Amino acid sequence: MRWPACWSLSATVSTEKRLETEVKVSVASLPPWRGQLIALGAERCAPRLLERNRVFDTPGGALRNGGVLLRLRRYGARNVLTVKTPVPGSASVYKVRDETEIDVPDFAVMEKMLLAIGFRACFTYEKFREGFRLDGAQVLLDETPIGCFIEIEGTPPAIDRVAARLGFSRDDYVRDSYHRLFLLAGGSGDMVFGP
Repeated sequence: MRWPACWSLSATVSTEKRLETEVKVSVASLPPWRGQLIALGAERCAPRLLERNRVFDTPGGALRNGGVLLRLRRYGARNVLTVKTPVPGSASVYKVRDETEIDVPDFAVMEKMLLAIGFRACFTYEKFREGFRLDGAQVLLDETPIGCFIEIEGTPPAIDRVAARLGFSRDDYVRDSYHRLFLLAGGSGDMVFGP
C-alpha cells in the first residue's frame, strides 16, 4: 500500500528520525474545517480512518517521568512504533519533540514483544484522523472521544501561516498530549470509542 505523502514515512522508507513541531486547536466539529481547507486549496493526502494507539512504559513510569513517549499505532493497514523524546530548550508555543519511527509488520506481535521485555501498556487512545497538506504544513483533522481537534505540523512559520489562514492565533494553540487532554476532561482509563 502506498502511504499518504503527508505522513512522516513513505512506503519506501522503513525508519525515520525527525524533529516534530506541532500545535493542536480545539474545534466544535470538523466538517466546516474540512470545507474551509478544501476552499483554501489544501491537498487531501490521507483518508479519514480510525487510528488506534497504545502507549507503553516501564512499571515505574520511567519513560513518562523522563518525558519520553513509546507508542504503537495502527492506522488502516499500517503499524508504526514511535519514540518521542523532549528537545532541551524547546519551551515555546509549539510542541517540539525528537521523533523516531519504524514501520512494523504486525501490531499484535510488536505489542507482545514490548510486553515480553518488561514494558506495560499504560494508555490506549483512538481517533479518526484525516490529513491535508497546505502551505508547507500538515493539517490533521482528529475526531476523538473527548472532542475534535485540528493538529498542524510543520515549521513554526508554516504552522503560524496555516493557523492564520484558518482564523486562529497563537492564543488558540494547545500543546498538551491527547492523554493530558483526556485527563483534563475528567477521563480515566483509556480514551476509546464505545465498548
